[in-house]
Amino acid sequence: MGSRFNEEILERTIALYEPYVEAAPSTQSVQRELSFGSHPRNVLDFYPCERPSPILLYVHGGGFVGGGKNINDKFYSNLGKYFADRGFATALMNYRLAPEFAWPKAAEDIAKAVDWLKENRSQNQRIYIIGQSAGACHLATYLTGEDFHAHAARHISGAVLMSGFYDARGSMSPGARSYFGDNTLQCEERSPILATSRIKTPCLLTLAQYDPAGMALQTLALASQLTQTLQTSPPLIWLKDHNHVSTVLSIGSPQDDVGELITRFIKEIEEK
Repeated sequence: MGSRFNEEILERTIALYEPYVEAAPSTQSVQRELSFGSHPRNVLDFYPCERPSPILLYVHGGGFVGGGKNINDKFYSNLGKYFADRGFATALMNYRLAPEFAWPKAAEDIAKAVDWLKENRSQNQRIYIIGQSAGACHLATYLTGEDFHAHAARHISGAVLMSGFYDARGSMSPGARSYFGDNTLQCEERSPILATSRIKTPCLLTLAQYDPAGMALQTLALASQLTQTLQTSPPLIWLKDHNHVSTVLSIGSPQDDVGELITRFIKEIEEK
């Protein structure tokens, strides 16, 4: 499919993995549409484990203006099934969308979801967050935003930032512009890449071999900035043979590289 991403590529990639995730094993009882806030999109699905376990929260992509925790009956339940079967209780959340809800509403929703999980599902388990594409941007805002970073430092033990958007100072897609706005000074203040010194949580960064170049450069720039501000290099993984969405759509299929990578990252933190 090449280094392109659009609605056609999304549909073709879904069709590629759909036959393989259908039979993903799971004995978990899914709790759906649990409300963590007042807006109709403040809901999550929860895949529990029988024993106390780390909790994973997945923040979906969608170009800032779309997407959801369930794009059909198999995705992104593939993440919930996969990680719950491996001993991690997993929550898949929705958040409010642009243009109606602009910056930083999605990051606010992440904080609300974390608070809900701490109050209603946590038995002192650590919480980890996975964000992909626009979801990675919202996660980065939660980790760096003036109103959020202290909350993240208290409650989050690790973050996985997958093929995200972190710098709103340059050219933006219409969706990103509807979220960040057009004001140059505001876009600078709202760019997570310029506040990496506030990140106190271990982070794993990933990019796909076939991410569009502009998307891949965002992750490389974030890794560079983190290295400068933290004086240590974050783990940065290049995912061979993947495009922008196959990274998450492949989880639960025979192509187990991404699921295994995330599992290993979390277990390494848990064992410390």
